Amino acid sequence: MNEPTSAGKAVLEATRRAHRATRTAERRFLLAARAGIVVVALAGWELASGTLVRSFYVSSPGDVAETLVEWVMSGELVYHGGFTVTAAFLGYVLGAVAAVLVAWPLAMLRTAYRITEPYFLVAYSVPAVAMGPVFILWFGIGLTPKVLIAAYFVFFIVFINTVTGFQQVPTGLLDVTRVMGASRRDLLRTVLLPSALPFVLAALRITLPAAMIGAVTGEFISSNRGLGYLTRAAAASYSTAGVLAGVLCLSAIVLLMNLLLRPLRHALRWQPDIDPPQAADGR
Repeated sequence: MNEPTSAGKAVLEATRRAHRATRTAERRFLLAARAGIVVVALAGWELASGTLVRSFYVSSPGDVAETLVEWVMSGELVYHGGFTVTAAFLGYVLGAVAAVLVAWPLAMLRTAYRITEPYFLVAYSVPAVAMGPVFILWFGIGLTPKVLIAAYFVFFIVFINTVTGFQQVPTGLLDVTRVMGASRRDLLRTVLLPSALPFVLAALRITLPAAMIGAVTGEFISSNRGLGYLTRAAAASYSTAGVLAGVLCLSAIVLLMNLLLRPLRHALRWQPDIDPPQAADGR
């Protein structure tokens, strides 16, 4: 092929610069629009509090900010937030690892999976929130039941997606690979795992916030530590500002977790869109 002329190179470089400038302008517009929405919402909230709506019900941005500052200065936010994040992270890892370890052999042994599938479906149909009191009854109000509730939220989503990924491999492709002399390890490494990986990554992408929901659910039910406990204690003392401050802290942590999941989203870009099964309402 002929090398591009200097004029062609100049046009190509100008096109690239224009494309980068357009993307930069678009990002700035999105950031400005999002910041504008937050500013308008806070201003409307401040104006409505005490005038259109009683401040007892909605508090005000100033009162919420004051509560957050008090929590930060007293160390409560770091202490309780660390407990919640620890429970969510341990539950996330436990649920995801257990799901993959259980799904892997069952997906390889289709008959075994067909036998056990109804039992997994029955367990999955039980709302995870309903398991909270059971775990707390068994393990007390410490860290363990929160971790198990978070793992319960995570397990079935990762399990179902992992099994689905393994089952997406055409039987003919498996037969051809075996005929070509591939061992069971080669079959797993070159065919089965690449097929299941996009589904596993998609499940991991959506279950990290679910793990946080599970941990906070356990804290709401019964706990003496964590952001859920802090929010519940504020509600018990009729502190609307404390309740809203707790909700904002939880939202900020989930948002940060979603930002940490960006590498997984980048890893999925080369794959077709996957819509993983999600938990039913109330899970």
